[in-house]
Amino acid sequence: MFIDTSYIIALEAVDDQNHLRAQEHWQQLIVSIPPLITTSYIFDEVVTFFNTKNRHAKAVELGNLLLTSPSIKMIQID
Repeated sequence: MFIDTSYIIALEAVDDQNHLRAQEHWQQLIVSIPPLITTSYIFDEVVTFFNTKNRHAKAVELGNLLLTSPSIKMIQID
């Protein structure tokens, strides 16, 4: 399953209009988590989004999670 910027932001940003819906979806998804795929572009967009909202700690937390999670395959775009 490909996860994109808007999904990750909706999961993590409480003030996002889709936060509750994304949280509900995530709770169903983690019951039998499929392989998750994202890209270095998505990584950059997520980290940049939270940094520009003065949420550096959240940017670092999510960046580390995306880079180290064994459940997420990161595709490097060059």
